[in-house]
Amino acid sequence: MHAVRFARRLSARLFAALAATAAAGIAIAAQDPAPQPTPPPAPAPQPAPADAAPLVPGALPADASPAARSAWEALCAALGAAADAPRVEAFDLSFDARAWAQGGEGEKSFRNARLRFLAPNFVDSAFDSGRRRMRGPRGDWIVDAQGAAVRLQGVEMAQDRRELDQILQVARTFANLVNARTLRLRKLETVATPPFELPAALAQRASAVSWLSLVSPDFALARSDGSKSDTEVRAWIALDSATQLPALAVVAEEGVDASTPRTALLVELWNWAPLDGLRSPKNVRTYPPLEGGAKWSFQDKQNLQLWLTKGSLRAKLAPGDFEPPRK
Repeated sequence: MHAVRFARRLSARLFAALAATAAAGIAIAAQDPAPQPTPPPAPAPQPAPADAAPLVPGALPADASPAARSAWEALCAALGAAADAPRVEAFDLSFDARAWAQGGEGEKSFRNARLRFLAPNFVDSAFDSGRRRMRGPRGDWIVDAQGAAVRLQGVEMAQDRRELDQILQVARTFANLVNARTLRLRKLETVATPPFELPAALAQRASAVSWLSLVSPDFALARSDGSKSDTEVRAWIALDSATQLPALAVVAEEGVDASTPRTALLVELWNWAPLDGLRSPKNVRTYPPLEGGAKWSFQDKQNLQLWLTKGSLRAKLAPGDFEPPRK
């Protein structure tokens, strides 16, 4: 029973980290860590401003500096997305993973995990056990290894629905951001030093990067109840000085930089490879926030590592592919 609970806790975290393969192409979803002592007061999150004119995908903010514009164009070029590359409307990705529980209380390996998505809101997640959770034309379902399907409804299925909400949010964000040129940008800046401390294990790698900071309404964090963040979300992306590809990324709600936001997650990215006309990291590590202190920092040990094994960002999927088996 302990192993089952552990696997369920890790499932949402695993697919949340898959989003990390988007801030650069990668987006990062919120974690839902265990309750901690109340941290020192932080500035209130800033609500998204009401725009006089809607933001245009691919258009840089008028006040972006020449240095920020140059860094952004270098990032987009390194990611390999052509200026006229279409949006990602459907994907099918497979990966292996290893995850560690908080406090080092256990380790779980996943092989042949799979995530499929069809815009705007169909998703199907599966693990090597054969267990699946999906959202499709006939609603939300959980399917066991034998193909028996149960609709996700009622109080007893509330946790599964919340996790499915989060998985869907991750998938949507990944599809929106895998082509960075299509982002709607409200702010774009270069920063000399980000407002957080990195783990000691990343200090050497971080010494050879430059940082971009951006705010976009396309970044959306999933809360534990599956709802979207209603505040602005800022991303910090560390660009490798040699390749201009993202080496590190952090996303958190805007206006909470005095202490560690519960929504923060640090992602390390490497081993970039071509995938359907874009580039994607084949290896990802995530580091959870270190809570309870006055400084914004992250734990020294990763809590998840992913190995992308195969996949397509131009998958040929239809609504019928998100229907549970009929028996």
